[in-house]
Amino acid sequence: MSVKEQRIDSNNRSRKIAELYGLLTLAEDLHEEVGEAPTTDLKKVYVQSSPPEGYEGVEIGKAPLSYTVLYDKIFSEYVEFLKEVMIPYASRTMETGIEFINVLLDSGEFAIFEGEENRVSLPLPSGIALAHTHPGICLFSHKDLETADHNFIQRYVVVAVMNTKCSSFILRKGPYTPEDRESLLWLSKSVKRAKRLEDLVDSYKGFKSENLMFTYLEF
Repeated sequence: MSVKEQRIDSNNRSRKIAELYGLLTLAEDLHEEVGEAPTTDLKKVYVQSSPPEGYEGVEIGKAPLSYTVLYDKIFSEYVEFLKEVMIPYASRTMETGIEFINVLLDSGEFAIFEGEENRVSLPLPSGIALAHTHPGICLFSHKDLETADHNFIQRYVVVAVMNTKCSSFILRKGPYTPEDRESLLWLSKSVKRAKRLEDLVDSYKGFKSENLMFTYLEF
Protein backbone atom coordinates (compact mmCIF):
# COMPACT_ATOMS: atom_id res chain seq x y z
CA MET A 1 0.00 0.00 0.00
CA SER A 2 1.30 3.42 -0.87
CA VAL A 3 0.35 5.78 1.93
CA LYS A 4 -0.69 9.14 0.50
CA GLU A 5 -1.60 11.13 3.58
CA GLN A 6 -0.28 10.83 7.12
CA ARG A 7 -1.08 12.69 10.31
CA ILE A 8 0.58 12.19 13.69
CA ASP A 9 -0.99 14.21 16.47
CA SER A 10 -2.35 14.17 20.01
CA ASN A 11 -5.07 15.96 21.93
CA ASN A 12 -6.37 16.11 25.48
CA ARG A 13 -8.65 13.13 24.98
CA SER A 14 -6.03 10.89 23.37
CA ARG A 15 -3.64 11.67 26.22
CA LYS A 16 -6.37 10.94 28.78
CA ILE A 17 -7.07 7.58 27.14
CA ALA A 18 -3.35 6.77 27.29
CA GLU A 19 -3.29 7.56 31.01
CA LEU A 20 -6.25 5.24 31.60
CA TYR A 21 -4.56 2.56 29.50
CA GLY A 22 -1.41 2.84 31.60
CA LEU A 23 -3.48 2.18 34.72
CA LEU A 24 -5.26 -0.71 33.04
CA THR A 25 -2.15 -2.55 31.85
CA LEU A 26 -0.55 -2.08 35.27
CA ALA A 27 -3.65 -3.51 36.94
CA GLU A 28 -3.87 -6.42 34.49
CA ASP A 29 -0.24 -7.33 35.12
CA LEU A 30 -0.71 -7.10 38.88
CA HIS A 31 -3.85 -9.22 38.78
CA GLU A 32 -2.01 -11.95 36.89
CA GLU A 33 1.09 -11.70 39.11
CA VAL A 34 -0.44 -11.62 42.60
CA GLY A 35 -3.89 -13.13 41.98
CA GLU A 36 -5.61 -10.17 43.62
CA ALA A 37 -7.93 -7.95 41.60
CA PRO A 38 -6.62 -4.38 42.01
CA THR A 39 -8.84 -1.38 42.57
CA THR A 40 -8.57 2.15 41.25
CA ASP A 41 -9.68 5.73 41.79
CA LEU A 42 -8.94 6.43 38.09
CA LYS A 43 -5.71 8.12 39.12
CA LYS A 44 -3.78 5.26 40.71
CA VAL A 45 -3.92 1.49 41.11
CA TYR A 46 -4.26 -0.08 44.56
CA VAL A 47 -3.64 -3.55 46.00
CA GLN A 48 -4.10 -4.63 49.60
CA SER A 49 -0.90 -6.65 49.77
CA SER A 50 2.61 -5.43 49.00
CA PRO A 51 3.18 -5.41 45.22
CA PRO A 52 6.08 -7.42 43.76
CA GLU A 53 9.33 -5.68 42.95
CA GLY A 54 9.39 -3.78 39.69
CA TYR A 55 5.87 -2.39 39.92
CA GLU A 56 5.98 1.37 40.23
CA GLY A 57 3.09 3.68 40.96
CA VAL A 58 1.10 1.10 42.93
CA GLU A 59 -0.48 2.10 46.24
CA ILE A 60 -1.24 -0.24 49.13
CA GLY A 61 -4.91 0.01 50.06
CA LYS A 62 -8.33 -0.23 48.48
CA ALA A 63 -9.95 2.26 46.12
CA PRO A 64 -13.70 2.55 45.45
CA LEU A 65 -13.67 1.05 41.94
CA SER A 66 -12.71 -2.30 40.47
CA TYR A 67 -9.95 -1.85 37.93
CA THR A 68 -12.24 -3.42 35.31
CA VAL A 69 -14.12 -0.11 35.12
CA LEU A 70 -11.11 1.14 33.15
CA TYR A 71 -12.22 -0.87 30.10
CA ASP A 72 -15.50 1.03 30.02
CA LYS A 73 -13.83 4.37 30.71
CA ILE A 74 -11.42 3.87 27.82
CA PHE A 75 -14.29 2.86 25.56
CA SER A 76 -16.49 5.86 26.39
CA GLU A 77 -13.59 8.27 25.91
CA TYR A 78 -12.65 6.57 22.65
CA VAL A 79 -16.16 6.96 21.22
CA GLU A 80 -15.93 10.71 21.82
CA PHE A 81 -12.41 10.74 20.38
CA LEU A 82 -13.65 9.20 17.13
CA LYS A 83 -16.46 11.73 16.88
CA GLU A 84 -14.01 14.59 17.36
CA VAL A 85 -11.21 13.36 15.11
CA MET A 86 -12.48 10.85 12.55
CA ILE A 87 -15.87 12.11 11.32
CA PRO A 88 -14.21 14.42 8.73
CA TYR A 89 -12.18 11.47 7.42
CA ALA A 90 -15.31 9.31 7.35
CA SER A 91 -17.00 12.00 5.25
CA ARG A 92 -14.14 11.88 2.77
CA THR A 93 -14.45 8.10 2.60
CA MET A 94 -18.17 8.38 1.83
CA GLU A 95 -17.36 10.79 -1.02
CA THR A 96 -14.37 9.00 -2.55
CA GLY A 97 -14.28 5.43 -1.26
CA ILE A 98 -10.75 6.04 0.08
CA GLU A 99 -10.44 4.58 3.58
CA PHE A 100 -8.48 6.00 6.51
CA ILE A 101 -7.07 4.19 9.53
CA ASN A 102 -6.46 5.68 12.98
CA VAL A 103 -4.09 4.04 15.46
CA LEU A 104 -4.14 5.36 19.03
CA LEU A 105 -0.76 4.67 20.64
CA ASP A 106 0.05 4.14 24.30
CA SER A 107 2.10 7.35 24.18
CA GLY A 108 -1.12 9.34 23.77
CA GLU A 109 -0.33 10.14 20.15
CA PHE A 110 -2.53 8.99 17.29
CA ALA A 111 -1.59 8.32 13.69
CA ILE A 112 -3.96 8.59 10.73
CA PHE A 113 -3.07 7.05 7.38
CA GLU A 114 -4.82 7.27 4.04
CA GLY A 115 -5.24 3.97 2.26
CA GLU A 116 -6.79 3.03 -1.05
CA GLU A 117 -10.30 2.72 -2.37
CA ASN A 118 -12.24 0.24 -0.21
CA ARG A 119 -9.00 -0.88 1.43
CA VAL A 120 -6.53 0.22 4.06
CA SER A 121 -3.86 -1.87 5.77
CA LEU A 122 -0.43 -1.44 7.30
CA PRO A 123 1.83 -3.15 9.86
CA LEU A 124 0.46 -2.16 13.25
CA PRO A 125 2.48 -1.16 16.31
CA SER A 126 1.41 -1.93 19.85
CA GLY A 127 -1.31 0.46 20.89
CA ILE A 128 -4.62 1.07 22.62
CA ALA A 129 -7.22 1.26 19.88
CA LEU A 130 -7.65 1.11 16.13
CA ALA A 131 -10.42 2.37 13.87
CA HIS A 132 -10.86 2.69 10.15
CA THR A 133 -13.48 4.24 7.94
CA HIS A 134 -15.86 2.33 5.68
CA PRO A 135 -17.68 3.73 2.64
CA GLY A 136 -20.69 1.48 3.23
CA ILE A 137 -22.15 -0.31 6.21
CA CYS A 138 -20.25 0.04 9.46
CA LEU A 139 -19.72 -3.65 10.12
CA PHE A 140 -16.42 -5.51 10.24
CA SER A 141 -15.32 -7.54 7.24
CA HIS A 142 -13.79 -10.94 7.85
CA LYS A 143 -10.34 -9.46 7.22
CA ASP A 144 -11.06 -6.68 9.74
CA LEU A 145 -11.80 -9.38 12.31
CA GLU A 146 -8.58 -11.23 11.50
CA THR A 147 -6.71 -7.96 12.09
CA ALA A 148 -8.61 -7.49 15.35
CA ASP A 149 -7.25 -10.84 16.50
CA HIS A 150 -3.70 -9.52 16.09
CA ASN A 151 -4.67 -6.29 17.83
CA PHE A 152 -6.02 -8.06 20.90
CA ILE A 153 -2.93 -10.27 21.09
CA GLN A 154 -1.01 -6.95 21.28
CA ARG A 155 -3.28 -5.85 24.18
CA TYR A 156 -5.39 -3.36 22.25
CA VAL A 157 -8.60 -2.56 24.13
CA VAL A 158 -10.94 -1.62 21.30
CA VAL A 159 -11.18 -1.86 17.52
CA ALA A 160 -13.76 -0.11 15.37
CA VAL A 161 -15.10 0.48 11.88
CA MET A 162 -17.13 3.59 11.16
CA ASN A 163 -18.82 5.89 8.70
CA THR A 164 -20.42 9.28 9.34
CA LYS A 165 -23.57 7.83 10.88
CA CYS A 166 -22.52 4.80 12.90
CA SER A 167 -19.71 2.64 14.19
CA SER A 168 -19.21 -0.95 15.24
CA PHE A 169 -16.82 -1.77 18.06
CA ILE A 170 -15.28 -4.84 19.60
CA LEU A 171 -14.23 -4.06 23.15
CA ARG A 172 -11.90 -6.16 25.26
CA LYS A 173 -13.25 -6.48 28.82
CA GLY A 174 -10.56 -8.76 30.24
CA PRO A 175 -7.49 -10.75 29.19
CA TYR A 176 -7.66 -12.09 25.63
CA THR A 177 -7.88 -15.84 26.18
CA PRO A 178 -7.64 -18.75 23.72
CA GLU A 179 -11.41 -19.14 24.09
CA ASP A 180 -11.98 -15.49 23.17
CA ARG A 181 -9.72 -15.91 20.16
CA GLU A 182 -11.61 -18.99 19.04
CA SER A 183 -14.88 -17.03 19.25
CA LEU A 184 -13.48 -14.10 17.28
CA LEU A 185 -12.08 -16.31 14.54
CA TRP A 186 -15.42 -18.14 14.38
CA LEU A 187 -17.07 -14.75 13.76
CA SER A 188 -14.54 -13.96 11.04
CA LYS A 189 -15.31 -17.21 9.23
CA SER A 190 -19.05 -16.70 9.65
CA VAL A 191 -18.85 -13.17 8.23
CA LYS A 192 -16.80 -14.45 5.29
CA ARG A 193 -19.51 -17.00 4.47
CA ALA A 194 -22.34 -14.46 4.70
CA LYS A 195 -24.04 -13.70 1.38
CA ARG A 196 -26.72 -11.27 2.54
CA LEU A 197 -27.00 -8.50 5.13
CA GLU A 198 -29.33 -10.77 7.09
CA ASP A 199 -26.57 -13.39 7.22
CA LEU A 200 -24.14 -10.79 8.58
CA VAL A 201 -26.60 -9.75 11.28
CA ASP A 202 -27.11 -13.39 12.28
CA SER A 203 -23.34 -13.84 12.52
CA TYR A 204 -22.99 -10.97 14.95
CA LYS A 205 -26.00 -12.11 16.96
CA GLY A 206 -24.32 -15.50 17.31
CA PHE A 207 -21.05 -14.05 18.58
CA LYS A 208 -20.41 -14.97 22.22
CA SER A 209 -17.20 -14.33 24.13
CA GLU A 210 -16.35 -14.01 27.80
CA ASN A 211 -13.96 -11.07 27.43
CA LEU A 212 -14.91 -9.50 24.09
CA MET A 213 -18.06 -7.46 23.50
CA PHE A 214 -19.51 -6.35 20.15
CA THR A 215 -21.30 -2.99 20.21
CA TYR A 216 -23.01 -0.97 17.48
CA LEU A 217 -23.60 2.77 17.98
CA GLU A 218 -25.29 5.43 15.89
CA PHE A 219 -23.82 8.94 16.05
